[in-house]
Amino acid sequence: MILMAVNEQSLLNWVEKEVRGCRPIALRYFRSAALRIRRKADGSPVTQADQAIEERLRRAIHRQFPGEPILGEEFGSSGRLGDTYWTIDPIDGTRAFSCGLPSWGIMVGRVERGRATVGVVDYPAIGTTLAVAQGLPAYERASRQRSPLPRARPRHTLRDAVIFHGGLRWWNVPKYVRGFQRIVKASYLERAYGDCYGYLWVLRGRADAMLDYGVKPWDLVPFAALARATGHLLCDFSGRHSFSGPDTIMAHPTLARLIARTLHAV
Repeated sequence: MILMAVNEQSLLNWVEKEVRGCRPIALRYFRSAALRIRRKADGSPVTQADQAIEERLRRAIHRQFPGEPILGEEFGSSGRLGDTYWTIDPIDGTRAFSCGLPSWGIMVGRVERGRATVGVVDYPAIGTTLAVAQGLPAYERASRQRSPLPRARPRHTLRDAVIFHGGLRWWNVPKYVRGFQRIVKASYLERAYGDCYGYLWVLRGRADAMLDYGVKPWDLVPFAALARATGHLLCDFSGRHSFSGPDTIMAHPTLARLIARTLHAV
């Protein structure tokens, strides 16, 4: 067990170093006149920062773990995806990034035997990093200080819950509209803090739940690993463990399942 912990710590140190090493690329373009934005086939934006960061991270993973598949937002899958692979989201929150807002991040995750085991989410604009690996405590690193992430706090009703979500544009799916409205109305506070920024505040213990729609595995694998290590549940809108999207809830298990039931209530 000690040897496994040492190996996992070495792996986490390496991933965190590689992710944080991408900060200069992102910050070079952030709020810069040199930033160029184009639309992908699905209408979502992409910048040269997205592509440069994913290329760098892919090269690093290929060198360290030759032959292991990678699933990334900008360049798809390399290798045949099985139950062990890496995920890369080079700029989670490209729209915010392109607008000069600080709520974006660089994300790398790892799935082993079907379980999310590694998650590193770096927030260059605010200078903080969340990280975890299997069997290790999850932590936040700001500057040289490293602090453990708190355990999920139980919430048994929506009345006391602080709910974050990805914004109203994602809630046009008819079967969830009424349930979402019930959640918003019943909650103590709701705010639209999208992308990786909303998850940050849940993991810090300042919000109780993050609801998202339109998400992909590269958006979720790191948070699935962080959720398990902190006593949260990352699940789909049916309440089942999932990091595949397109819908997700992250909260204490009691609250996550209550939200799932409310979303489906007639």
